[in-house]
Amino acid sequence: MQTAQGINIKTLAVFEISEFNILNLLKDQRERPLLTSTLIAFVLLCLVEIRFPVCSIFIGTPIEGLLTADGTKSILSGLLIGLISAYIFYVFIDFIPRTRKERETMVVLNSLIAATLDSYSRCRMFGHETALPHVDKSVLEKDWLENTQVAFKHNKSKYLSLLFAMQTSYTRLEDFRHVFPLAVSLSPKHTMQWLVIIDKIRLLAENYGGNPEVPIEKQHLIDKSTDDNPILEFKSTLNFRMLEVVEESIKWLYPSKPVKTANK
Repeated sequence: MQTAQGINIKTLAVFEISEFNILNLLKDQRERPLLTSTLIAFVLLCLVEIRFPVCSIFIGTPIEGLLTADGTKSILSGLLIGLISAYIFYVFIDFIPRTRKERETMVVLNSLIAATLDSYSRCRMFGHETALPHVDKSVLEKDWLENTQVAFKHNKSKYLSLLFAMQTSYTRLEDFRHVFPLAVSLSPKHTMQWLVIIDKIRLLAENYGGNPEVPIEKQHLIDKSTDDNPILEFKSTLNFRMLEVVEESIKWLYPSKPVKTANK
């Protein structure tokens, strides 16, 4: 009998294989020059094989003999076919496995981020004990992140949710550090951003154990912005730290293109 986790893994594998198409190559800026060169080579190969009539200005000149020679056609065809074949081998032997590995790496890293965010989103007391495969990944959606970011900026967070997110960050801090080599394997840009995320998780986790006791008669004030709230300052600190985590998570998941500035 197959377990639910086994079914999920198989489903994910099928999804990853079917997800690959030429759009993957177009989306990756590193692959565009190679893809463009290969397409140009294919067009040139078609032109060579069709053997269009020589332009009238070249008729009767040595250039006509060079263009119509069988040796020229064979050399050009061989070179172009070799280039196209090499690219096809590159796609299947290097690009597809590397892309799949990068995607699987991102799943692991994103799951760690989702663990902290999920503890806040669902106000889960035992969120720090939840295994990463069972963490709610919907908190990684851009709409949720942006709406939560706005809520934090307006200090509309819930104290218990902040408390549970802090507990999860404290539990998962070493995990964030241990998977750093995975971020390094992606790119220098990912490496830098993951270092920033580790720093923000650490700052949130440093508040663990520092939450003040709340008298029973004042527990109804914990989410109110009033001087009578005994945890107002502590909650504001957690709110700010979670805001930083959300902001850096957006930068990690939805990186924006750097703006080029003119040299003065």
